[in-house]
Formats: sequence, structure tokens, C-alpha cells
Amino acid sequence: MKALRLLFMSAAVMTLATACLEDKDPYTSGFIFVKPATNITPVYANNTTDSIIVYSYGKWSATTNNSTWCRLSSLSGNAGVYSVITATFEQNTTGKGRSAQINFTDTNHPDDGRAAVLYFQYATRGDGSLGSAADVKAISGSDGSRYEFSYDTQHRPLSLMITQDEAVKRKLKLTYNDTDSILTVEDGSNTLRGAYYNDYQPIRLIGGGDTITYASQYYSNYTAVSPQYAFNFEHRSATRRNIYAFLLGGQNLSPDSLHCADSLRIARITDNTSTIDKMKLEYSDKDNRHQSIDANQIIFGTDNCDPYQLLSLFRYTRNTSILKTVRNGDSGYNIYVELNADGSVHTLTVERVSGGVIIPDLPIVYTIEY
Repeated sequence: MKALRLLFMSAAVMTLATACLEDKDPYTSGFIFVKPATNITPVYANNTTDSIIVYSYGKWSATTNNSTWCRLSSLSGNAGVYSVITATFEQNTTGKGRSAQINFTDTNHPDDGRAAVLYFQYATRGDGSLGSAADVKAISGSDGSRYEFSYDTQHRPLSLMITQDEAVKRKLKLTYNDTDSILTVEDGSNTLRGAYYNDYQPIRLIGGGDTITYASQYYSNYTAVSPQYAFNFEHRSATRRNIYAFLLGGQNLSPDSLHCADSLRIARITDNTSTIDKMKLEYSDKDNRHQSIDANQIIFGTDNCDPYQLLSLFRYTRNTSILKTVRNGDSGYNIYVELNADGSVHTLTVERVSGGVIIPDLPIVYTIEY
């Protein structure tokens, strides 16, 4: 940003000097941007606004490169003042990233005063789902389980209730303060808060003695492992600690990338007990980004489903393909998926395996409603 500002300022000084040497009326032209912080600004598929704050030495006008999904609240302004412009975006449902360039020009000296701001909008929302992904209203399981959801117009989750045989297992309410960029989660009797950016994703949630966060894994020399190779997702409290350890082996974690963990270890630790499940993961060819939730999370049932991962509040835990098999030694699950026409999950069937043999009771069938 400093380099960009210096570039604009240097150009203005050079214009003034040239005008004086040629016996023209001296003038200064150019732009200084306070916001955005860089001349290329990434936004997510469900971002709808951003602010541009610019100082122009001369009167100015702005145009876009025929990108109808990006509109400005003002296309012109006066000299010698800071202009605050609202950029409004349509949500990206195209399935592809796209860009919009905004060109600023000094009205009286167009050859000397020029600047550009470029917005790149990802194909995916902040939670990792595609911009066209359908919002899940409810999931009904043949085992008596039910999951109920609500969302806002930007497809951000507002509530989740998980029941088993009509008994409430978990109940979450989510509130977004877009002025302060703070997410508040009421989780039963506990309230957690965390800051977010334009992805609407918290890095951590803290409250009532609980901390939900990403955490690094470490080599034997105590050097942190790059998240592209391995990372943890942890829920810590005074009496328990749930650790989900993901092994990726060097995969791209950029917003529109495809990434699936090779294995997952889940450690559940309390004051009296601890268990560690070591899971080898195999994936189907079904994309896990066509619905708002992380469909892989319902495989483990209501007792072991992590609601924060189910809602994709921590998007790096969402593998972008739907699981085919999960194996913990000679036990685990076989998963069968039926899709809707738009690629979202219609039914997900979970078959349990023990001792290498399919358990002969009925598999659990989850039906997803939109």
C-alpha cells in the first residue's frame, strides 16, 4: 500500500514539474487510496459490498470494464477531498472466479491522472461452498435424528438445532455484527465470540471457558508444520478437549482450491478418559460444495457430530469431496450418496463396518431438505 501511494504521489509531482518547465499552468493530478488496502482485492462469492476511499488532486470520473456484477455508488467526484464510494456486488453463482476493474481518471488531465482498482470474486463463499450452493433447511435420519438450519440472505448460518428422538442434543444461534466484524454464537448456556473478515469465518471463538480454534501441528524440533501439510481443529474447555488432526500432505488451501485430508485423527480427552480414533479416508467423486453444510460431518451421528464443522464455520475442515469410506483399523463406515440435479446431496446412507464385516442391522439413511 505504501509503495502504491508513493507511486501515485511521485506521478503527481512529476506532472507538476513537467507543467512548469513547459510554461503551462501548474497542476497536480493523481490519486491516493486509503481503501482498499491493495489495488487487487479478493472478495468471496457471498460478499455484497466494499468501500473505496480515495483522495483525488483533481476532479475525477470512474468506469468499470463492463462488469455488471459490480456497481459503484458514485462515478465522479470533486478535487481535493476524500471520496467514499460504496462498491456493490452481485453474489457469484457462476461456479467460476471473476474480476471487475474500476478505472479512475482525472477529468481535466486524463493523460496524467489515472488509477485502477481490481476486485476478484471467488467462485466459493467464505465457508467453502460454491456461490450457487443450496441452503439446507433440515436433515432427517432414519435413526430418529434431525438437524434444522436457518440462513440469512448471504447464506450465513443463523441457527442449528440437533435432536435425537425429539430430544435436543445441540442448539446454536449465530449473530453477525458487520459493523465490528464480530460473530456471537449462543451454544446452549454458553456464549462465544470471535472476529471475522470478509469471509465471515472466525479464526477462533472464545467464551465461557471454551476456545474453538485452529491450531498448528509441530515437528519434533518444535517447528510449526505448514497448514498445507497438517493442522488441528480444537475445542477446548476446562473439563474436555476435542482435537481433530488433519493430514493433507501438501495441498493448496486457497479459497477455490480442491483439498481432501488423507487421514483424520480425533482425540476426545476429559478428566477421566481419553480416546483416539485414527481414520483413513477415501473419497467419492461427489463434490461436497454444492450444499451449505459439510455433508461429511453427519456420518458420525448426533453424539459425535461437531456442529461448528457441520456449519463450515472453519472452512479448512471441509474436505471438498464427499467421503466414500472411513476406516479405523478394521472398523468404520461405508457411505453411499444420491445427488439432486444441481449436485447437492439428496440422501446420504451410512453403513457401519466392524471387524471388517458389515454390521447386519439397517444402515442409517439421511435425507436432506432444501
